[in-house]
Amino acid sequence: MKTISVEGDGGPLPTAPRAGNAHYRALDGVRGVAVLLVFIYHISGTADHFRMSRVGRVAVLGASCGWMGVDLFFVLSGFLITGILIDTVNYPRYFRNFYIRRILRIFPLFYGVFLLLAALTPFLQLQWQRGHLAYLFYCQNIALAFNHKLVDVTPAAYIGPFWSLAVEEQYYLLWPLLVWLIRDRRKIMRLCLALITFSILLRVILTRFLPNQIALYLIYWELPTHWDGLLLGSWLTLAMSRWPVKELWRKMRWLAVLAVAVLVGVGVYARTFDFRIPSMETVGFAAIPIVFSSLILRCFVPGSLECRIFSGRFLRFMGRYSYGIYVYQVLFWPLMILGLHWLGDHLHSRLAGDFVYLALWFSGTVAIAVLSYKILESPFLRMKERLAPSRHVFSRIAAEPKLY
Repeated sequence: MKTISVEGDGGPLPTAPRAGNAHYRALDGVRGVAVLLVFIYHISGTADHFRMSRVGRVAVLGASCGWMGVDLFFVLSGFLITGILIDTVNYPRYFRNFYIRRILRIFPLFYGVFLLLAALTPFLQLQWQRGHLAYLFYCQNIALAFNHKLVDVTPAAYIGPFWSLAVEEQYYLLWPLLVWLIRDRRKIMRLCLALITFSILLRVILTRFLPNQIALYLIYWELPTHWDGLLLGSWLTLAMSRWPVKELWRKMRWLAVLAVAVLVGVGVYARTFDFRIPSMETVGFAAIPIVFSSLILRCFVPGSLECRIFSGRFLRFMGRYSYGIYVYQVLFWPLMILGLHWLGDHLHSRLAGDFVYLALWFSGTVAIAVLSYKILESPFLRMKERLAPSRHVFSRIAAEPKLY
């Protein structure tokens, strides 16, 4: 059977009929959109150092909503992983195969980065803190709630985005066990909705009774307050096995419209889409996964505009290397800012320096991610078929999507 690469478990899934291939190509493109959103968010975080025109500055600041790309990653991960888990739950070596494939996909790059930073420590004079040890156990999001300065390894490295990798890994530790214990798809769907409701209530309580800065750290970085996307993606993959796609879209489209209206309302009311405002921390975080789940569902509607757009070669390319792009794009952010000022001075135009810097930043990040994938990650990925054969890892939705 031919396979296509779907990075939800870091490896190939069996193809659907010919129409189904397009849908899963589109999901690679969705991942590309997610990493591009995160990239433009980091551009907005550098805006204070740019000397762009007023129009350019407004455009960059408008990109500050790119943080939502992380939530798109969460929804897509929950969608793909749950499809795999529910269809292998009765297979031998259910846990072993799942975790081996996850380890081979995620660990080489993650720990490779820390080995690189350790090797560079004497040259860059990196100042590690004891709390940085939490990163080695995927507990960095918990450690950050107590010491937010752990996002940096001063003076040259920035590892703040790694918090989302901890959230996903913690979900991957808990969710396979719950799926194995429950097994019934309808019960799991109800559990997803119950846990999402719990998360919303918990965020409301935290914003109501804790100082805003403390509540923000707990809400944004921790699994129980930021698992809406993972759970809604999980719910969606189960719903697609129960209802035909078109029928499910008819059920969800008004909810999607309402979610968009809520997000717009939050932005207009607060005059910002920043994730650090109470209205975004509560209802906004609930609306975002609904929008993104609807977007993924639209990729399975035959002939949809979304499917055609996300199947584009560029977005699929970005999706293929999205893990490396996400990890590397701001790894040496403090040094990159120095490079921005150097370019502005030596090009005798700070505006030209800004655009050259952005071009070098983007192209350099992509190039490093591609090299990392081919040199560091691929050898481990090739081990998956030997250690955890894909015949035990597939998704029924991928094989038999209910399109009508």
